[in-house]
Amino acid sequence: MQQYLRKATIEDMDLLFQWANDPVVRKNSFSTAEISYEEHTKWYHNLLKREDCIQYIYMDGDCPVGQVRITLKDDEAEIGYSICAEKRALGYGIKLLALISKKVWEDFPHVKKVYGEVKPENTASQKAFLHAGYTETYRVFEVTKGKGCN
Repeated sequence: MQQYLRKATIEDMDLLFQWANDPVVRKNSFSTAEISYEEHTKWYHNLLKREDCIQYIYMDGDCPVGQVRITLKDDEAEIGYSICAEKRALGYGIKLLALISKKVWEDFPHVKKVYGEVKPENTASQKAFLHAGYTETYRVFEVTKGKGCN
């Protein structure tokens, strides 16, 4: 089947809500708290109006298998993505990451760099980025009050 990205619509709001609250997605997100439907609805309506942020649904034929969002920042595009629980560990992440970089450069030729931030414990996403041709450019280190060197 053909795999492609399609721009998300208002009809995708409930599907994206379901995917966003998947326990693995919450664990791997930088904001791990569960999202309320009211909060999601407000956020999603605002997202659809933005010109600097575009949400896509990753399709395999007629089947939605994941989502990816780009946020444009000058000549860079930050991406965040997830694959639905039933389709994880099947190589979809690698294919999605390859597709989105091509899509960004087609639709936004001024963009010079496409990147994504990944938590250290999210090794599946790290591997997907590397296998899709991305390179790791830096790591962030921090200390939390009460832990480590304080």
